[in-house]
Amino acid sequence: MRDSANSYFIAIDGGGTSCRFALQSPAGVTYARRGGANVSSAPQAAIAVLNDGLIELSTLAGLDVARLGEIPIYAGLAGVVDDAVSQFVADQLPSRHVLVEDDRPSAVVGALGDRPGCLLGIGTGSFLARQSQDGMRLIGGYGSILGDESSGCWLGKELLRRALHVLDGILPTSDLVESCLGEFQHDVAQIMNFSFRAKPVDYGGYAPRVVQAAMAGDAVGQELMVAGADYICSGLAALGHQPDEIVCPVGGVAVHYVDYLPAEIAAVVTEGQGVALDGALELSRRFARQVGQETA
Repeated sequence: MRDSANSYFIAIDGGGTSCRFALQSPAGVTYARRGGANVSSAPQAAIAVLNDGLIELSTLAGLDVARLGEIPIYAGLAGVVDDAVSQFVADQLPSRHVLVEDDRPSAVVGALGDRPGCLLGIGTGSFLARQSQDGMRLIGGYGSILGDESSGCWLGKELLRRALHVLDGILPTSDLVESCLGEFQHDVAQIMNFSFRAKPVDYGGYAPRVVQAAMAGDAVGQELMVAGADYICSGLAALGHQPDEIVCPVGGVAVHYVDYLPAEIAAVVTEGQGVALDGALELSRRFARQVGQETA
């Protein structure tokens, strides 16, 4: 199948909530969707999701599944933390030509395309990135235990931490904090029991409340949003953001920080030109071109 590297290629945008697949062929692009996959926390389940999605994709495109063996696959996946994980996943997929990375580069390319600029990837988790003529640099994205500053999960944790400090008499309360404490009957044990079982998405459920409270003038809500914005500014400075470079917010929380950013940064905030799957498809196109050159 000599045309595979040039005319056919597959992209996977794999997150913890859902995985999206795209197959580019001479006939156009075919899409499929499956459930979430995290190749670090649940590797075997993730591999099953990925392979099932690839089979569905080939069926929808009218291709024999056996042809997947020659079609280049680019996969941007949640949970890829090192080369060992990348190789493990690549070895489990049907193609002889597989490139596996974490899910951040595809988000960057999806939003920025080939334009220089920075990305604020802030949803339940978070990471920041800059793309320039020198390449792509990524910071953050270290998960809810050690990182994900400014994220929805982080906002929720900070709110609950503040609630505990209020109960201890360390810090003043606010309407936002009191509404949170009311859910737990002002009981430390209930808050702690919640924390023992809560996942990042559970903490992230408090983020809309923080955002709305801050907009309404709640002091604690505003304090948390300002703290999140401060991290963003520090991250952009570390990345070397230049005054004329665009900043694209992606994810459900990122855009809500714009009002808390310095005017010079807010002025260059620009909507992304596409989504992560678009970025994965472009990275797959580049990978297929590379495969074609190597096998020509």
